[in-house]
Amino acid sequence: MAKIGVESSEIMASVAMLMTPTKLDSYLKKGFVGLVSFLKDGLEIAKSNKVIYPTADVKTKFLKAFIVFGNSDDPYFIDKDFLTAAVQGISAAKSIRDWVPTRSKQSGVPITNMVCDKVFLTGDSWPTEVAKFQVNAFGFTSYNSSDLILNWGDSYYGISLKKKPTLDDPDPTIINKAFDTVLSGKDFDELKESVEKAREKYFAGIIREGTKERPPASTKPYLTFVGGKLPSGDKEVMKISLLEKSGKPRRKLINIKGKGTINLKNLDDIKFHGDLLFKKSSEEDGSLMKNPIQFSNADMKNKAISFRAYVNSRVASRDSVFDVMVEVMNQYSNEFAKSLINLVLKRDMYDLIQDNTFAFGLTTGIGRLDKNLSPVMPIQVEKTKGLHTVICGLSVLEQAKTKYKVVLDDAENDKADAAKVYFKLMKGQVNVLDLQLRYKGSFSSQPQFFATISDDFKNVLFGSSDALKKCLRM
Repeated sequence: MAKIGVESSEIMASVAMLMTPTKLDSYLKKGFVGLVSFLKDGLEIAKSNKVIYPTADVKTKFLKAFIVFGNSDDPYFIDKDFLTAAVQGISAAKSIRDWVPTRSKQSGVPITNMVCDKVFLTGDSWPTEVAKFQVNAFGFTSYNSSDLILNWGDSYYGISLKKKPTLDDPDPTIINKAFDTVLSGKDFDELKESVEKAREKYFAGIIREGTKERPPASTKPYLTFVGGKLPSGDKEVMKISLLEKSGKPRRKLINIKGKGTINLKNLDDIKFHGDLLFKKSSEEDGSLMKNPIQFSNADMKNKAISFRAYVNSRVASRDSVFDVMVEVMNQYSNEFAKSLINLVLKRDMYDLIQDNTFAFGLTTGIGRLDKNLSPVMPIQVEKTKGLHTVICGLSVLEQAKTKYKVVLDDAENDKADAAKVYFKLMKGQVNVLDLQLRYKGSFSSQPQFFATISDDFKNVLFGSSDALKKCLRM
């Protein structure tokens, strides 16, 4: 897909909300030709004063999403991704229109017109009229994660929009943040310190293993230290870094790609250390260092030449750093759950936006094309998770006296082959969130946190319990 610097499904959902449901259905029935007509008509709406952009530059980028045909190399080229975005935008509009009337009745200002008055698109900056709903909190510049805001009169509906091909595909992640940023605020200092100590102990232990563990077919261990001994303290071990090359960042021991000898008395002695710690030999037997070359991704899976491969295998094993992190998280399970639920599900948003003219929902647009570039029918729609419903669902779960608990997802972890782990945030027998921690590139940095709403919790949100019904009427 042509890179336009913005998410094309957002503008597609926006113009779809400014068209009638009947009109949208007519486009879908006409297949590829109908989608092209949708884009042609949608472009005129996107140019109009019905769509409000934060800046002129953002508007220019979004308008490029309607250019499906041609590029500099091939004037007959068809950008399939823009057509797919159109289908997903229409699916999102159908989901939003199923949610808004119900939520508007609950708020006391019923909306019956399915075509909104205006749509505001957000980004690094927000249009002036809706800027009051932007919230800087909990480490987010926009804790209110609305990608578009729909307006009917004095009412505003913020939509956090995701997309996927089919209902059966995994849900897109709602957040992707470094682990320590999930635990924002001084209330979590003790938890963060405990997790950090567990991480340091684990990785310092692997570095020490590297002085004993020998690569396949080798008589020497991955790491040999001269000029002194490794410190006894884990934190001190993790602080050691080598100068790889002038102008490059220093490399922590745990992030060494190759194998070799390290002089603890002179960590800046590149000549002594040799490139084998940072690059691989161009000679097949690895004995000569003529023209050393960069490690490829495949090389870093080869335990014969790469310490990184050994570290990866340890992290992906049953005895993993993630196990010790999960153990610590469970010592503070309710505090951890409170922070995570707040960041993923925006539980505290209405406390921060004390304006009853605003409502928030999570929507996923679903759609794909067939071989003829027509939308696969019938178009699939997933229910919008409105924040009011989410809060009610959580209140139902919290009637149980059980504590939140972090549980490893054995089924998913058995399939994983990388430096990541899958787990669940449980409340009693209900899985609230599907979670994943993953190291991306550096083991000395915090792992990344990914989260989605579980199927269990969706069943709670759209179930028929008396407690949920009572809460929704409040």
